[in-house]
Amino acid sequence: MHRRTFLAHAVSLAAAGAMTLPALAAQGRPKVRITDVQVKRVRVIKELGSLPVPPGSRTPGRSYRVGGDNVTIITTDAGLTGIARGVSPAMLAAARQRLIGTDPLDVQQLAWGLYSLGGGFNPTFGGADIEVALWDLAGKVLEIPLYKLWGGRDGRLMPYASQWTTGTPGERARMAQTVREKGWRAIKFRAHFESMKDDVAVVEQTRKLLGDDIIITLDANQAGEAPDGSNQGPVKWDYERALATAREYGRLGVYFLEEPLARWDFRALANLSAAANVRIAGGEGSRGLHEYRDMLEKDSLDIIQFEVCLIGPSLARQVATLAAAYHKPSVAHAGFGPGVICAGHVNASLENAVCFGPTRGTGPTWELIHEPPVIDIEQMWGIYEDAPRLDKDGYMQLPDKPGLGVTIRSDLLQDA
Repeated sequence: MHRRTFLAHAVSLAAAGAMTLPALAAQGRPKVRITDVQVKRVRVIKELGSLPVPPGSRTPGRSYRVGGDNVTIITTDAGLTGIARGVSPAMLAAARQRLIGTDPLDVQQLAWGLYSLGGGFNPTFGGADIEVALWDLAGKVLEIPLYKLWGGRDGRLMPYASQWTTGTPGERARMAQTVREKGWRAIKFRAHFESMKDDVAVVEQTRKLLGDDIIITLDANQAGEAPDGSNQGPVKWDYERALATAREYGRLGVYFLEEPLARWDFRALANLSAAANVRIAGGEGSRGLHEYRDMLEKDSLDIIQFEVCLIGPSLARQVATLAAAYHKPSVAHAGFGPGVICAGHVNASLENAVCFGPTRGTGPTWELIHEPPVIDIEQMWGIYEDAPRLDKDGYMQLPDKPGLGVTIRSDLLQDA
């Protein structure tokens, strides 16, 4: 079959899969109807502190805590609920108008109507968050975990501890040692130093402490117009800096380098991928299937990354199918709130998931922001019942309960 024919067929199948959910419901089961959409606040359990502001940042420091965020809750007449990150008042009003009285299994039709209200895939408006909650609800109606609903075999994932700050190379190496001693087998540093020497020193000093006993990835965050795409770093990389850094990382056994250049510079990324000796990853800021098609046709990246809380689970799975046609692995970006759990389910369902090794026995992987003691994912997940926990082998098992498999503790929910 010609590649273009295959792509059209494969993507249409991925899209059609979500449209046939009502047919999967048990015969004779009463139809479930959505009765309300609410935004609640999760009570703060514990303050965890603040991280230092990275050098050159124009973003103020942020405090972290267990609880304290808003959550969207979709309720039904069957007593089932779906959860996601809290949405804006405008999205809440639109969602209530569109969803109340509808069948939650009509996920794609309901969700796409809400995306259009935000002028496309607008992460601040919340269409993707509503879709996450609808999928959670659909899994509960069908009594199946999302990773199984989406075709996954099991929910065992190898997470990597994704870092938010820089510090000094020595401090970053000691952080790697800390998370490795807690059982984590992989880490992602930020390549945010002013000099390439320090960007490389982070990996060199980590290797000196731990040798090959930890998987290392790096994020340059160069995808946007700001110095790093998020105003978190002091230097904007050019092609020469990206290539020289990538080659050093390849020498040191780094698994991938993420977002080393602007995300829309597909040709430069393709040249870098061809010249570097390390995998190049990116795509978390892309919003449409056409962007991923362009980067795949130009062979811009070795690993395709997407943000479920930006484009939603349905389009994310289409992107993964598209990437598979080009023999490229895919991975979901970290996500936000319950969307982090959703990203785990997506990763567990992908046949072309990123695995830190030659077989699925070393993956699929899962990005979790974890920089203890301030960003401590295991403490922050204390708001959930049945949250995944790291086992002695460095893996996490997604819950086998329906939908996302986690619920927010009822004693923590209060009016927003």
